[in-house]
Amino acid sequence: METMRVLLTHPYLLALDPREAALVRPYPPLGTLQVAANLRAAGHDVVFVDPMFETDARSFARALDEGPWDLVAVVPDDHSVQIKQCLSRTRDIGLEMCALAKKRGITVVVSGPDASDHPAVYQQAGADAVFRGEVAEALVEWTLPENRPISGVVGLGGAGDGRRAVIRDLDAMPDPDWSLCDLNAYAQRWRRRHGQWELNIWTARGCPYRCNWCAKPVWGRSYHVRSAERVAAEILALCDQGGPDRLWFTDDIFALRSDWLKAYRRAMGARTLPFRCLSRADLLCDDEYVGDLAAAGCDEVWIGAESGSDKVLRAMDKDCSVDQIRTARRLARKHGIRIGFFLQLGYPGEALEDVRATVRLVDELRPDLIGVSVSYPMPGTKFFERVADSMGQMNWSASMDNLTLFDAPYDQSFYDAAKQVLRSTHSAGRARASLRALLTAPSRHNARKAAGAVYHRLRLPLARARMHRLAIPNAAAVPLTW
Repeated sequence: METMRVLLTHPYLLALDPREAALVRPYPPLGTLQVAANLRAAGHDVVFVDPMFETDARSFARALDEGPWDLVAVVPDDHSVQIKQCLSRTRDIGLEMCALAKKRGITVVVSGPDASDHPAVYQQAGADAVFRGEVAEALVEWTLPENRPISGVVGLGGAGDGRRAVIRDLDAMPDPDWSLCDLNAYAQRWRRRHGQWELNIWTARGCPYRCNWCAKPVWGRSYHVRSAERVAAEILALCDQGGPDRLWFTDDIFALRSDWLKAYRRAMGARTLPFRCLSRADLLCDDEYVGDLAAAGCDEVWIGAESGSDKVLRAMDKDCSVDQIRTARRLARKHGIRIGFFLQLGYPGEALEDVRATVRLVDELRPDLIGVSVSYPMPGTKFFERVADSMGQMNWSASMDNLTLFDAPYDQSFYDAAKQVLRSTHSAGRARASLRALLTAPSRHNARKAAGAVYHRLRLPLARARMHRLAIPNAAAVPLTW
């Protein structure tokens, strides 16, 4: 087989995403390293340039000049939440990378959610081929001499829209090639800020549920999982090399099957690492399952609670109820798992009373963490199709810009105020726990949390009044009730 010398990179630069940069929780580009492993397994010479901690594409440009290269591949991490958001700053870097390679006469290919949705944009920047959907196997096939003349939008054996068919046998894939990445650079930043290093790991691809705002440009509405034994073997190998202190499972839904979760527990044995993951409220309504999740090492789980209104959840095709969110919260607390709620504001049809219901839910259940966002229309979703005609700007620039890009029920100032009410309600509701933590374990961190809780408790009435005033004309004449 003819081999190629490949320069592989990704377009996500942490410095251009202020919210994530401030959190100091950098994760290696997992999907990119997976593609590297597939290319190397096929015999290609792969050089990886990681611009994660750069401020521009200059390191990539320097690498281009250190060729010769047979191929440049710009491959975002399909497992990354930020990449799934198709941020315009990330797009700009990806387009610049395509142009830089093309200027030097090097064949360049690109993949990822944004390229899958807007292939022509990348072609205009110089991409010879844009891979829609799954890329790991498709790119290897493209490098075969008989396939290499293919240009334009590439699926290679995919569906009718040019997207690559998803890989079903995930155990047939090699592990991500961690050796190409300077993991120490990530570990140092984590440990300096948080005292421990959390590494991203994937066990599954896709999601079978039908939430109508959730984009699935790469794996579609499908779900395939690696065997628990294979996942455990990769984690234990990393641990043997002085690996992470804890894990972040990037799956849209971790451990969809209870038998898989039990198998993972057995495979990890006594070397279980603590981890964070994503799940659903309905999955967390099973006491045995939540107990197994805790025993497997889960100490933090996030669910898409989205709203405290069943009306809004039905409109989203969420297939979960507010009562299930309550049960999930109760069982997570019972088994010692911290729970986070992702909350959305501004979904079409959401009224003021629905927003208040979400505030009341946070006040009642007091989740350990919350993340608040306005609804974000993504191409390929029913939600996007519904609001596209009212959209001007199509993408956020950086993570959680929280701009209403469509004709939402209220204006931007209302959602900014509602976000503040939710955050103040959450912090104030946890004031007692924050003060108890400060007394039990005095530290600067706990002191800041306690002070913040007191501050938010004091400002909550003002925040509620402002939200009320922005939602209702002549609000002074309308009683403020919660």
